[in-house]
Amino acid sequence: MADKDVTQVEMMKIIALFRKEGYKGEYEDFQRVSGTDREFFVVMSNEQGIKALFRASLMLNAVQFQYVLDDKHTFVQEDADAG
Repeated sequence: MADKDVTQVEMMKIIALFRKEGYKGEYEDFQRVSGTDREFFVVMSNEQGIKALFRASLMLNAVQFQYVLDDKHTFVQEDADAG
């Protein structure tokens, strides 16, 4: 089952949710959580270049910090056909 790309409208809703929760930074990547249509993984970086993974739920209007992306924690791209 191929996952649908995150739409621009969904991205805008996710960014609005992050701002409402007080998060600031650059949005690096958006990826749909497998098996859902209202939950997303978001990679965000701050001014120091530290990247973190968050789980955003448009259904629950909630943002959950997952972990900092470093040598032990990475974010795997699902679509290998980019380019």
